[in-house]
Amino acid sequence: MFNLFGKDRKRGKVEGSDVGKKMSEGAERPGKPPFIGVAGSANRSKGNKGDEVGGRYLRQNTRELENEKGLILVENYCPAEKLERLEVDDGICMFSRHDPSRQLKALVSVSKVDGGNVVVGIHDGKLVSFVGIHYPAERERWGKPEYTWLLELGAIEVSRNYRKLGLAETMLGVAFDDPFYDDKIVLTTGFTWHWDLEGTGMDKMQYRSLGINLFGHYGFMEMATDEPNITMDSANLFLVRIGTDASFSRYQRFASLLFANEWEAVLRGL
Repeated sequence: MFNLFGKDRKRGKVEGSDVGKKMSEGAERPGKPPFIGVAGSANRSKGNKGDEVGGRYLRQNTRELENEKGLILVENYCPAEKLERLEVDDGICMFSRHDPSRQLKALVSVSKVDGGNVVVGIHDGKLVSFVGIHYPAERERWGKPEYTWLLELGAIEVSRNYRKLGLAETMLGVAFDDPFYDDKIVLTTGFTWHWDLEGTGMDKMQYRSLGINLFGHYGFMEMATDEPNITMDSANLFLVRIGTDASFSRYQRFASLLFANEWEAVLRGL
């Protein structure tokens, strides 16, 4: 994830398009595949916009971002029927591997699943940015069907043609200005092999710092884990947002998932 900060707006290859190819040493990069959907998520009830779910209301938010491109509409809980009418800007290519229809299909699927929240940036009928939030897949260590309060921000992308306009900040603001997340825990990962280092001219640690600063403004903090895909590269990110009303018992249950190694967990007081 994190295709946000690039300064090179030319169309073409980006760092993320190499996901799944061989590394120079011959080993494949592991980790979750490009953001194609949330198959395997447990079935949980999320309700509709404006509904009360577990004492928390889902809030429909929209903001208008005025900039040199014109007016960009940012909204959360974008419904599938609206998504299906959008054209995907060709600068959105990281997770879809330059296949806009594939990306749109993924977002439509997320908008339909329990816990799904697709935040979009729309300009002249085009999808120019998105955030996808959903329950973790059951195949992941975080995917516990009974943990209805644990969600994952699975992907965030801003078109290479629309960067440096404040879209990432606006989308995260729209996403988390929602009481539904006040008693929830939301995690997100950032893998270096998804980052557009070539386009930004940054190294991994510089890009990492930008990710920490961006998400930090919306309540995310870095946490340690022994999840193999995260520990594979010291620059990888694992960020967690603990809602202001999340109970300590929820934090304890989440913390118990951080380390599969029992001794490591004991040493860290988990």
